Amino acid sequence: MIKHVVIDGYNLAHKLNLKITKGTLQQVRDKVQHLVSKYATRKKCNATIVFDGKWVLENVVQNDYVKVVFSTSGENADTRIKRIIDETPNKSSLCVVSSDNEILNYAKVSRAKTMISEDFIAELNAKPDNPSMPTGNDDQKPDNPDLGDLDRWKKLFE
Repeated sequence: MIKHVVIDGYNLAHKLNLKITKGTLQQVRDKVQHLVSKYATRKKCNATIVFDGKWVLENVVQNDYVKVVFSTSGENADTRIKRIIDETPNKSSLCVVSSDNEILNYAKVSRAKTMISEDFIAELNAKPDNPSMPTGNDDQKPDNPDLGDLDRWKKLFE
């Protein structure tokens, strides 16, 4: 069972066709974080998104299920992902998401599960496993039923 997903952030952003420039970096990171957060909440797993740390002031940002990590000076995201793999004691509970063959091969040799970014995007777009689970539209309240609705439902089940 996958308990932790490690994501090559800019690799995923490229596969999502997000335009990455110095001016859009924060927007791209926010979009990736938002999508991964919805996924992690739905799957009830932890996720770590790793970005290259150029032009970043903070090294770690975290919420309930998602941790965003930026590589430090002298290291790139690939190196940071490999270090996360190495530091994970139970590698079989880890899934590494990237379309970078070097990272995927490193993860496989380390006995971690792997998923290419394109397949992960399909997972992001998949319907929730549990239809009763919230889909993130918490700001939309259902219409209040009137007594006529209640009577119609009661008749259906008599």
